[in-house]
Amino acid sequence: MKVVLLDRDGVINVPRKYHVKSPAELELIPGAEEAIARLSQAGVRVVICTNQPEVARGFINRRQLDAIHQSLRQRLARKGAHIDLILCCTDDDCRSGARKPAPGMLLEAMQRLGAKPADTPFVGDQCDGLEAAANAHCPRVLVRSGNGQKTEQEGVPNTVQPIEMHDDLTAFVDHYLAGNDRGGRYPEGTGRRVSSCRENPGLRMITAGAIRRSVSVRMPAPD
Repeated sequence: MKVVLLDRDGVINVPRKYHVKSPAELELIPGAEEAIARLSQAGVRVVICTNQPEVARGFINRRQLDAIHQSLRQRLARKGAHIDLILCCTDDDCRSGARKPAPGMLLEAMQRLGAKPADTPFVGDQCDGLEAAANAHCPRVLVRSGNGQKTEQEGVPNTVQPIEMHDDLTAFVDHYLAGNDRGGRYPEGTGRRVSSCRENPGLRMITAGAIRRSVSVRMPAPD
């Protein structure tokens, strides 16, 4: 089972300073629809794992969030792109086992789809997602879209190294599908790696037990 895990804001859609609060504010990054469509056509399952603490903070409610994700699914479907699962943590509690950098959503996705961590890359534009992927033992992919350039410039913790570096989701999919065409496992090694980085003493590994105690992984109704 081939699975790719994606962050939402900064990977699929343009992040907004004051959050995406409605479908009308959902601006997709150029090429993201086509990139996901290519994964779908290749038989790769696609999962979105996104932190949305704006719900807990009162900026939007759960119904608004579900409407945003329904609109996203519909827009992607028009390009032949399919999202198999959307996992969303609405907690505003850094101790949550679901909220990135904890790996709860990633582990949940792999468990549901029967995927192996070593073969399941996570694509994100911020350190919290890369840390979640490291905690879940998934390959880490940083894209320069969204906040990715800032993340690259600031450096990433040694604890999440090695990572692959690509300009955007389109470039990652080019790389990923080329590796699949060769019949191999996840094709590490050809993307740019960030070699100079900073330590993050606050990063900790989250255990599976902490994930099972969390109740904040939620999903909208399937299509």
